[in-house]
Amino acid sequence: MRRVFACGFFLIWLGLGLFSQSIPEQGFFEDGAVGVEVETLCLSLDKLGATVNCYIAWLSESRQAVIVDPGTPAAAILKFIRAHRLKVLAIVNTHGHLDHCGGDSFLAAKLSVPVYIHQADNKMASRNAGGKCPLTFYPGTQRLILDGWEIEVIPTPGHSPGSVCLRIGETLFSGDTLFAGAIGKAEGDSQTERQANLQLEIQNIRKFLLILPPTTRVFPGHGPATTIGAEKAFNPYFIQ
Repeated sequence: MRRVFACGFFLIWLGLGLFSQSIPEQGFFEDGAVGVEVETLCLSLDKLGATVNCYIAWLSESRQAVIVDPGTPAAAILKFIRAHRLKVLAIVNTHGHLDHCGGDSFLAAKLSVPVYIHQADNKMASRNAGGKCPLTFYPGTQRLILDGWEIEVIPTPGHSPGSVCLRIGETLFSGDTLFAGAIGKAEGDSQTERQANLQLEIQNIRKFLLILPPTTRVFPGHGPATTIGAEKAFNPYFIQ
């Protein structure tokens, strides 16, 4: 009788553990599975607690790095780069909103590196990057090669016309397209346009992101990290 009770208690506990995760990333990461080091710098946007994630990805052996979505204050990003003696090859943006590319001009001048953006967000990014920051468009091949680095550029318009997700091996930087348990707000000048862009965004996520290996690490523009497997299992936009 005690064995039956113990077994039943274990099954209940296991079920609670599987279906009550408030942070989808728990239990999904495989440490050491990816050769890319990632540092998250959570930058403050205002005094109300709003933040944005800037990421620095690098290879431990060569110290070669890229900066993903440098918002402000960008001085904190530069401090980390110098403290860890990283060789930055480029700044790569997932889209052109101010909170994601506000530090482009400052860092490009300090590090003398190119700044990449999707062509469809060029006008917005040019306004938000600050100063006279020259922007380089992602190649039409959707493969950005940087001295041996290969970054897959995945167009996912919806949040903005030029929104992209950037994939390096089993690491995905999703910008404001895919979050842990949510997706990005679709833009548009009317409710009809916003609804159309929302459907486009969902379609792009299903078509290009959810097909990736479930262990793919996802680093979004805001909030905690997650995985493709977690989002397929828990994200309310994609639960069948």
